[in-house]
Amino acid sequence: MLEIVQSKQRKMYVVGIVSLLASAILTSISQVYYANKVQLVHPFLFTGISFFITAVFFQMVAMKQRVQVEWKRAFLPLLKLNLASVLAFMGFYFALKYIEPAIVSSLEMGVGPLFVLVIALRTRVHIPRIQWWIALGTLGACLLLIYAIFSGHSGVTEWRVENRWGIVASIFCGLGAVLCTIYSKQLSTLGWSSSMILSKRFIAIILSFIATYDTLILYFLENIVWIMMVTIMGVLIPMYLLQKGIQYCETFIVMMSLCFIPVFTFFFQLLDPRLTWSSLTFTGICLLLILGILSMWQEQKNV
Repeated sequence: MLEIVQSKQRKMYVVGIVSLLASAILTSISQVYYANKVQLVHPFLFTGISFFITAVFFQMVAMKQRVQVEWKRAFLPLLKLNLASVLAFMGFYFALKYIEPAIVSSLEMGVGPLFVLVIALRTRVHIPRIQWWIALGTLGACLLLIYAIFSGHSGVTEWRVENRWGIVASIFCGLGAVLCTIYSKQLSTLGWSSSMILSKRFIAIILSFIATYDTLILYFLENIVWIMMVTIMGVLIPMYLLQKGIQYCETFIVMMSLCFIPVFTFFFQLLDPRLTWSSLTFTGICLLLILGILSMWQEQKNV
């Protein structure tokens, strides 16, 4: 009986990892494409439209599942998830306007594990020593990438004062990503399916419509093709796959496995004529990748 349970756990772990990697590839492609498109418009134009479409789709799926929801118990985690989603996604898309996509992804993923450990300490959860070393290593890689931005050795060779807002937004994005993982898992333990969570977690983000009401309709009509494409391939499908990963993997492994996103993004962004090869950026994201692989190996030993 014990062997059957362990075998099932391993299979769920594999499903979670595959889902996370597939989500990473699709996300990295959409990041580069979006970063190119958003240079001349307000970032919240895309977030409002895209996440509205995503929420409607998953609401339609969730309605077919007919799961009884205890709203009294779910209200607080859902509220926190919505606020964390604002930090994670709006911070991320805002950052893409000012710094290269690979570094935005790297900063998000790099600071994430450290936030995980800080939160774990507050809840008095035991943290293995190797996880501390991994988190500190990713933080060091992030500092290297921040240096690349300030020194003009990143993919965007020209330093602008506005770039610092991209760095700040990326860090907030990392914090939001950690909190999203925690609150999504809380809803999962209450019996919420992936579709149910995804249909309700973007309410606060959709309110970004308000900030762009004067240009929203005209912008959507003129850009409907690429918005729909990025929404489906870069938001909707990766979100579903990520949610599956969150269901089957621990918080720490979810955050560290997403270190693959900057690597994919770095190579995809070379197709963007605005960006150039940066050895310093490449070194930083390679360090993050190595630490991510080490983290997954360590987690696999504990399964």
